[in-house]
Amino acid sequence: DPLTDVTLVQLNEMGLLVNGLVNEVIDAAAISIPSNFRAKNLGFVELFDLTRINRTYITGAVVSTKRFIDQRRDIAKRFMKAYLEGIKKYLDDEEFSIRVIQKWTRMKNRDEVKDAYALQARNILKIPRTPLEGVKTILDGLEKIPAAKTADPRRFMDMSLIDELEKEGFLKTLY
Repeated sequence: DPLTDVTLVQLNEMGLLVNGLVNEVIDAAAISIPSNFRAKNLGFVELFDLTRINRTYITGAVVSTKRFIDQRRDIAKRFMKAYLEGIKKYLDDEEFSIRVIQKWTRMKNRDEVKDAYALQARNILKIPRTPLEGVKTILDGLEKIPAAKTADPRRFMDMSLIDELEKEGFLKTLY
């Protein structure tokens, strides 16, 4: 039983997880890029790669309250524009992106960061529309919460800002 057979420890930072593995404080960890490349280079074995499953799964999202989007739509829309421009910059300027990753992750090994960038660049959505199937996958995993079984996945997503920017022609200016 996964709820009783293992002890879960929350470490809050990818670097701490890798250090915990190295120092044998923990036996396994759910880590993301670029730390997964660091762990592999240190000799750890990857047990599972979410990018290789044949299922849509959301690993990150931009979130807000409906109230904020409704009441401060101009700010939310400007944020979404900047976010989309950031994705474009990330994909178009590998060298810049690698330097930013290194700065914020404090990873010094350029090869590990470059591998992380390549993986992320292959999988990132240029236009980050939340896939309905991805929300369904998450709800399916919440079987202990009765309301999740009958929840409409559309209730948890709002693509109106992207739809609006597309209608205005903004997305065409990017790609």
